[in-house]
Amino acid sequence: MSLFSFFIGVVFAAEMVISPLADSVSPISTNTAKPTISFGNLLSYKSSISENVLGASVEASPTATPAEASAQEGTPTPISYHARKSHYTIALLGDSMIDTLGPDAPQLKDKLHVLFPVTTFKILNYGVGGTNIDYGLERLTNAYTYLGNNIPSLISTNPDVVVVESFGYNPYPYDAGALDHHWLQLAAIVQTVKTDIPGVKIIIAATIAPNSQVFGDGAPGISFAPDDKIRRTSTIKQYLDSTVKFALSQHLPLADVFHASIDRNGDGLLMYINPGDHIHYSDAGRTLFAQILAGTIIDNHILE
Repeated sequence: MSLFSFFIGVVFAAEMVISPLADSVSPISTNTAKPTISFGNLLSYKSSISENVLGASVEASPTATPAEASAQEGTPTPISYHARKSHYTIALLGDSMIDTLGPDAPQLKDKLHVLFPVTTFKILNYGVGGTNIDYGLERLTNAYTYLGNNIPSLISTNPDVVVVESFGYNPYPYDAGALDHHWLQLAAIVQTVKTDIPGVKIIIAATIAPNSQVFGDGAPGISFAPDDKIRRTSTIKQYLDSTVKFALSQHLPLADVFHASIDRNGDGLLMYINPGDHIHYSDAGRTLFAQILAGTIIDNHILE
Protein backbone atom coordinates (compact mmCIF):
# COMPACT_ATOMS: atom_id res chain seq x y z
CA MET A 1 0.00 0.00 0.00
CA SER A 2 1.38 3.44 -0.91
CA LEU A 3 1.77 6.07 1.80
CA PHE A 4 -0.63 8.33 -0.10
CA SER A 5 -3.35 5.68 -0.34
CA PHE A 6 -2.95 4.96 3.38
CA PHE A 7 -3.33 8.67 4.08
CA ILE A 8 -6.58 8.88 2.12
CA GLY A 9 -7.90 5.81 3.98
CA VAL A 10 -7.19 7.49 7.32
CA VAL A 11 -8.84 10.71 6.23
CA PHE A 12 -11.89 8.87 4.98
CA ALA A 13 -12.31 7.26 8.40
CA ALA A 14 -13.26 10.71 9.66
CA GLU A 15 -16.27 10.51 7.35
CA MET A 16 -17.28 7.13 8.86
CA VAL A 17 -15.57 5.16 6.11
CA ILE A 18 -12.44 3.02 6.43
CA SER A 19 -11.37 1.08 3.37
CA PRO A 20 -7.63 0.91 2.69
CA LEU A 21 -6.47 -1.04 -0.32
CA ALA A 22 -5.20 -4.38 0.93
CA ASP A 23 -1.49 -5.05 0.52
CA SER A 24 -2.35 -8.21 -1.38
CA VAL A 25 -4.10 -6.28 -4.15
CA SER A 26 -1.72 -5.79 -7.07
CA PRO A 27 -2.18 -3.72 -10.21
CA ILE A 28 -4.46 -5.39 -12.72
CA SER A 29 -2.72 -6.64 -15.82
CA THR A 30 -4.58 -5.96 -19.05
CA ASN A 31 -3.95 -6.51 -22.72
CA THR A 32 -5.36 -3.19 -23.72
CA ALA A 33 -4.37 -1.44 -26.90
CA LYS A 34 -2.87 1.97 -26.34
CA PRO A 35 -5.27 4.88 -26.97
CA THR A 36 -5.19 6.48 -30.40
CA ILE A 37 -3.46 9.52 -28.90
CA SER A 38 -0.83 8.85 -26.27
CA PHE A 39 -0.37 10.76 -23.05
CA GLY A 40 3.06 11.85 -24.16
CA ASN A 41 1.63 13.50 -27.26
CA LEU A 42 -0.94 15.45 -25.28
CA LEU A 43 1.15 17.35 -22.77
CA SER A 44 -0.08 20.57 -24.35
CA TYR A 45 -3.66 19.39 -24.98
CA LYS A 46 -6.12 21.97 -23.63
CA SER A 47 -9.50 21.60 -22.01
CA SER A 48 -12.56 22.51 -24.06
CA ILE A 49 -14.04 24.17 -20.98
CA SER A 50 -11.03 26.30 -20.13
CA GLU A 51 -8.13 27.34 -22.34
CA ASN A 52 -5.97 27.13 -19.23
CA VAL A 53 -4.49 24.10 -17.51
CA LEU A 54 -2.55 23.86 -14.25
CA GLY A 55 -1.48 27.27 -13.04
CA ALA A 56 -4.24 28.95 -15.01
CA SER A 57 -4.48 32.71 -14.73
CA VAL A 58 -8.20 32.80 -15.47
CA GLU A 59 -10.66 31.56 -12.88
CA ALA A 60 -13.24 29.16 -14.30
CA SER A 61 -16.82 29.44 -13.16
CA PRO A 62 -19.39 26.63 -12.87
CA THR A 63 -21.59 26.10 -15.89
CA ALA A 64 -25.30 25.97 -15.16
CA THR A 65 -27.48 23.35 -16.76
CA PRO A 66 -30.11 24.65 -19.21
CA ALA A 67 -32.83 24.22 -16.59
CA GLU A 68 -30.87 26.14 -13.98
CA ALA A 69 -29.97 28.90 -16.41
CA SER A 70 -33.58 29.43 -17.35
CA ALA A 71 -34.57 29.47 -13.69
CA GLN A 72 -31.95 32.15 -12.99
CA GLU A 73 -33.43 34.24 -15.80
CA GLY A 74 -36.81 34.11 -14.13
CA THR A 75 -38.49 31.58 -16.42
CA PRO A 76 -41.51 30.23 -14.50
CA THR A 77 -41.12 26.63 -15.65
CA PRO A 78 -37.64 25.04 -15.87
CA ILE A 79 -36.68 23.38 -19.12
CA SER A 80 -37.33 19.65 -19.05
CA TYR A 81 -36.21 16.84 -21.32
CA HIS A 82 -37.69 13.54 -22.47
CA ALA A 83 -35.45 10.51 -22.13
CA ARG A 84 -35.66 7.48 -24.40
CA LYS A 85 -36.58 5.23 -21.47
CA SER A 86 -38.66 5.64 -18.33
CA HIS A 87 -35.88 4.38 -16.05
CA TYR A 88 -32.09 4.60 -16.07
CA THR A 89 -29.34 3.08 -13.94
CA ILE A 90 -26.18 5.15 -13.61
CA ALA A 91 -23.03 3.68 -12.01
CA LEU A 92 -20.36 6.00 -10.58
CA LEU A 93 -16.85 4.49 -10.36
CA GLY A 94 -14.07 6.09 -8.33
CA ASP A 95 -12.34 6.47 -4.98
CA SER A 96 -13.49 8.43 -1.92
CA MET A 97 -14.31 11.42 -4.12
CA ILE A 98 -17.14 9.33 -5.52
CA ASP A 99 -17.96 7.55 -2.26
CA THR A 100 -18.50 10.84 -0.43
CA LEU A 101 -21.21 11.80 -2.90
CA GLY A 102 -23.27 9.48 -0.72
CA PRO A 103 -25.56 6.51 -1.37
CA ASP A 104 -27.61 7.13 -4.51
CA ALA A 105 -25.72 10.47 -4.98
CA PRO A 106 -28.77 12.55 -3.92
CA GLN A 107 -27.59 15.88 -5.41
CA LEU A 108 -27.15 14.25 -8.82
CA LYS A 109 -30.41 12.36 -8.56
CA ASP A 110 -32.31 15.54 -7.65
CA LYS A 111 -30.85 17.47 -10.60
CA LEU A 112 -31.67 14.68 -13.03
CA HIS A 113 -35.21 14.54 -11.68
CA VAL A 114 -35.64 18.25 -12.46
CA LEU A 115 -34.27 17.80 -15.97
CA PHE A 116 -36.15 14.55 -16.67
CA PRO A 117 -39.31 14.81 -14.53
CA VAL A 118 -41.02 11.72 -15.96
CA THR A 119 -37.93 9.49 -15.73
CA THR A 120 -36.74 7.59 -12.66
CA PHE A 121 -33.08 7.06 -11.82
CA LYS A 122 -31.10 4.54 -9.81
CA ILE A 123 -27.61 5.76 -8.94
CA LEU A 124 -25.07 3.09 -8.00
CA ASN A 125 -22.14 4.45 -5.99
CA TYR A 126 -19.05 2.39 -6.80
CA GLY A 127 -16.64 4.62 -4.90
CA VAL A 128 -14.17 3.01 -2.49
CA GLY A 129 -12.00 5.22 -0.30
CA GLY A 130 -8.23 4.81 -0.23
CA THR A 131 -8.00 2.87 -3.51
CA ASN A 132 -6.36 3.65 -6.83
CA ILE A 133 -7.44 3.06 -10.40
CA ASP A 134 -6.10 -0.52 -10.47
CA TYR A 135 -8.70 -1.59 -7.91
CA GLY A 136 -11.33 0.36 -9.79
CA LEU A 137 -10.60 -1.73 -12.87
CA GLU A 138 -10.82 -4.91 -10.79
CA ARG A 139 -14.23 -3.96 -9.39
CA LEU A 140 -15.70 -3.81 -12.89
CA THR A 141 -15.73 -7.59 -13.17
CA ASN A 142 -15.28 -8.78 -9.58
CA ALA A 143 -17.58 -8.61 -6.58
CA TYR A 144 -16.08 -7.17 -3.40
CA THR A 145 -16.84 -6.33 0.22
CA TYR A 146 -16.93 -2.72 1.37
CA LEU A 147 -17.87 -1.48 4.83
CA GLY A 148 -19.33 -4.87 5.63
CA ASN A 149 -21.50 -4.92 2.50
CA ASN A 150 -21.17 -7.41 -0.33
CA ILE A 151 -21.10 -5.45 -3.58
CA PRO A 152 -21.65 -7.11 -6.96
CA SER A 153 -19.32 -6.32 -9.82
CA LEU A 154 -20.23 -3.13 -11.63
CA ILE A 155 -20.62 -4.96 -14.96
CA SER A 156 -23.14 -7.39 -13.46
CA THR A 157 -25.55 -4.54 -12.65
CA ASN A 158 -25.80 -3.73 -16.39
CA PRO A 159 -26.06 0.07 -15.97
CA ASP A 160 -27.15 2.32 -18.80
CA VAL A 161 -24.46 4.91 -18.01
CA VAL A 162 -21.05 4.51 -16.35
CA VAL A 163 -19.26 7.56 -14.97
CA VAL A 164 -15.52 6.99 -14.49
CA GLU A 165 -13.87 9.46 -12.13
CA SER A 166 -10.13 10.08 -12.23
CA PHE A 167 -8.95 8.32 -9.03
CA GLY A 168 -6.62 11.33 -8.93
CA TYR A 169 -6.68 11.60 -5.14
CA ASN A 170 -5.08 8.15 -4.91
CA PRO A 171 -2.22 8.42 -7.41
CA TYR A 172 0.57 5.95 -7.95
CA PRO A 173 3.89 6.55 -6.17
CA TYR A 174 5.97 9.37 -7.60
CA ASP A 175 7.65 7.26 -10.27
CA ALA A 176 8.47 7.94 -13.89
CA GLY A 177 5.76 6.54 -16.12
CA ALA A 178 3.04 6.68 -13.47
CA LEU A 179 0.81 9.03 -15.46
CA ASP A 180 1.24 6.90 -18.58
CA HIS A 181 0.12 3.83 -16.65
CA HIS A 182 -2.85 5.72 -15.23
CA TRP A 183 -3.77 6.76 -18.78
CA LEU A 184 -3.69 3.15 -19.97
CA GLN A 185 -5.77 2.00 -17.00
CA LEU A 186 -8.42 4.56 -17.93
CA ALA A 187 -8.36 3.08 -21.42
CA ALA A 188 -8.67 -0.45 -19.97
CA ILE A 189 -11.71 0.59 -17.93
CA VAL A 190 -13.38 2.13 -20.97
CA GLN A 191 -12.64 -0.92 -23.13
CA THR A 192 -13.91 -3.35 -20.49
CA VAL A 193 -17.15 -1.44 -19.98
CA LYS A 194 -17.79 -1.11 -23.71
CA THR A 195 -17.08 -4.79 -24.33
CA ASP A 196 -19.12 -6.19 -21.45
CA ILE A 197 -22.10 -3.80 -21.57
CA PRO A 198 -23.22 -3.34 -25.20
CA GLY A 199 -24.79 0.04 -25.81
CA VAL A 200 -23.56 1.56 -22.55
CA LYS A 201 -22.81 5.27 -22.37
CA ILE A 202 -19.53 6.27 -20.72
CA ILE A 203 -18.69 9.63 -19.15
CA ILE A 204 -15.25 10.58 -17.84
CA ALA A 205 -15.22 12.87 -14.80
CA ALA A 206 -12.48 14.93 -13.16
CA THR A 207 -13.38 15.89 -9.60
CA ILE A 208 -12.78 19.11 -7.66
CA ALA A 209 -9.27 20.53 -7.42
CA PRO A 210 -7.31 20.33 -4.13
CA ASN A 211 -5.99 23.43 -2.37
CA SER A 212 -2.24 23.46 -1.75
CA GLN A 213 -2.43 25.87 1.18
CA VAL A 214 -4.76 23.86 3.43
CA PHE A 215 -4.70 20.32 2.03
CA GLY A 216 -5.41 17.82 4.81
CA ASP A 217 -5.81 20.44 7.55
CA GLY A 218 -8.16 19.07 10.19
CA ALA A 219 -7.94 15.46 9.05
CA PRO A 220 -7.28 13.17 12.06
CA GLY A 221 -3.69 12.05 12.44
CA ILE A 222 -2.49 14.14 9.50
CA SER A 223 -0.16 17.13 9.52
CA PHE A 224 1.52 18.01 6.24
CA ALA A 225 4.34 20.51 5.99
CA PRO A 226 3.72 23.35 3.50
CA ASP A 227 6.08 21.92 0.89
CA ASP A 228 4.49 18.47 1.23
CA LYS A 229 1.04 19.95 0.64
CA ILE A 230 2.31 21.56 -2.55
CA ARG A 231 3.91 18.32 -3.74
CA ARG A 232 0.83 16.20 -3.05
CA THR A 233 -1.69 18.61 -4.54
CA SER A 234 0.50 19.18 -7.59
CA THR A 235 0.45 15.43 -8.22
CA ILE A 236 -3.33 15.24 -7.80
CA LYS A 237 -3.80 18.11 -10.26
CA GLN A 238 -1.59 16.34 -12.80
CA TYR A 239 -3.84 13.27 -12.60
CA LEU A 240 -7.01 15.34 -12.88
CA ASP A 241 -5.61 17.25 -15.85
CA SER A 242 -4.46 14.03 -17.50
CA THR A 243 -7.96 12.58 -17.07
CA VAL A 244 -9.44 15.60 -18.83
CA LYS A 245 -6.98 15.18 -21.70
CA PHE A 246 -7.76 11.47 -21.92
CA ALA A 247 -11.49 12.13 -22.32
CA LEU A 248 -10.92 14.79 -24.96
CA SER A 249 -8.45 12.65 -26.91
CA GLN A 250 -10.82 9.67 -26.95
CA HIS A 251 -13.87 11.82 -27.78
CA LEU A 252 -15.67 10.74 -24.64
CA PRO A 253 -18.20 12.93 -22.80
CA LEU A 254 -16.39 14.87 -20.08
CA ALA A 255 -17.62 16.24 -16.75
CA ASP A 256 -14.77 18.65 -16.06
CA VAL A 257 -15.34 19.66 -12.45
CA PHE A 258 -11.59 20.20 -12.06
CA HIS A 259 -11.31 23.32 -14.18
CA ALA A 260 -14.59 24.67 -12.80
CA SER A 261 -13.24 24.50 -9.24
CA ILE A 262 -9.86 26.26 -9.50
CA ASP A 263 -8.99 29.84 -8.61
CA ARG A 264 -6.83 32.35 -10.48
CA ASN A 265 -3.68 30.60 -9.26
CA GLY A 266 -4.81 27.11 -10.26
CA ASP A 267 -5.65 26.13 -6.67
CA GLY A 268 -8.88 24.53 -5.51
CA LEU A 269 -11.58 27.01 -4.48
CA LEU A 270 -12.24 26.61 -0.75
CA MET A 271 -16.00 26.92 -1.14
CA TYR A 272 -16.05 23.47 -2.76
CA ILE A 273 -13.79 21.78 -0.18
CA ASN A 274 -14.86 20.25 3.13
CA PRO A 275 -13.64 22.58 5.94
CA GLY A 276 -13.32 19.60 8.27
CA ASP A 277 -10.56 17.75 6.40
CA HIS A 278 -9.81 20.10 3.46
CA ILE A 279 -9.81 17.16 1.06
CA HIS A 280 -13.31 15.96 0.24
CA TYR A 281 -16.39 17.89 -0.86
CA SER A 282 -18.27 20.59 0.94
CA ASP A 283 -22.01 20.60 0.23
CA ALA A 284 -21.29 23.16 -2.49
CA GLY A 285 -18.66 20.82 -3.94
CA ARG A 286 -21.12 17.95 -4.19
CA THR A 287 -23.62 20.26 -5.81
CA LEU A 288 -21.02 21.47 -8.32
CA PHE A 289 -20.09 17.90 -9.25
CA ALA A 290 -23.76 16.98 -9.71
CA GLN A 291 -24.46 20.16 -11.69
CA ILE A 292 -21.62 19.66 -14.15
CA LEU A 293 -22.28 15.93 -14.57
CA ALA A 294 -25.97 16.60 -15.23
CA GLY A 295 -24.95 19.29 -17.75
CA THR A 296 -22.66 16.79 -19.48
CA ILE A 297 -25.53 14.32 -19.76
CA ILE A 298 -27.70 17.00 -21.36
CA ASP A 299 -25.03 18.44 -23.66
CA ASN A 300 -24.11 15.01 -25.03
CA HIS A 301 -27.71 13.75 -25.31
CA ILE A 302 -26.79 10.74 -23.19
CA LEU A 303 -30.40 9.90 -22.32
CA GLU A 304 -32.27 11.42 -25.25
